[in-house]
Amino acid sequence: MLNTNLAQSSGYAAHQVSSSSRKPKACISDIAAQRKIGAVINVGRGKTIFSDGDDSEYSYKVVEGAVRLSKMMLDGRRQIAEFALPGDMFGFENGDAYGLTAEAVTPVTVIRYHRTHIERLGEEFADIRQELMAHLRHGWTSAQAHVVMLGRQTAKERVAAFLLALATHRGVKSGQPLDLPMGRQDIADYLGLTIETVCRTLTDLKAAHVIAIPDRHRILIRSMDALEDLASGEDSED
Repeated sequence: MLNTNLAQSSGYAAHQVSSSSRKPKACISDIAAQRKIGAVINVGRGKTIFSDGDDSEYSYKVVEGAVRLSKMMLDGRRQIAEFALPGDMFGFENGDAYGLTAEAVTPVTVIRYHRTHIERLGEEFADIRQELMAHLRHGWTSAQAHVVMLGRQTAKERVAAFLLALATHRGVKSGQPLDLPMGRQDIADYLGLTIETVCRTLTDLKAAHVIAIPDRHRILIRSMDALEDLASGEDSED
């Protein structure tokens, strides 16, 4: 998941070999593929994958595209809690119902796993059990970081942190383009800002030569160091 505090993919350490003398760890994707568990699902842009309150029967892995997970507030406002990008998994719940609505930001391909199948794999493989716990912990820490961001960071810090997290997730370095699958309104709803503030802040970052904006769905990161300074509040004037 995209985490504006510390961006990391949801593969966690489960896909890595801990040392040359140990066997590779079992992970959900590999074992599920071996046992032909999971269905490949294509979802059109803007379509709902599951809704807040639906029975949490499935979890998902993004193969292609981007998914937003959001909640509608009582006053009608939308708060986006997370974006799931290729390699990320989402839909893990402690309870019996989803707490967020998942929608396709772009045309999306996901692998859908039935909850009971994943739970059985967790009972059979200690590594998968640890991976499931890692997903849950990551969700909690991401939520905590998001709350801190919404409550404490300035608009410039939020936008910089968002771009930094997305660039880190995608492995983008200084001087390289960063694709933005989500629109400005989605970014605003994720950062707790208005779309006008997001657009103005991006323009300010462009004027400061921190980024370039070739088009609406692509950002060129001119300086990762400057972006990191802004995200941490070291160079913010707001």
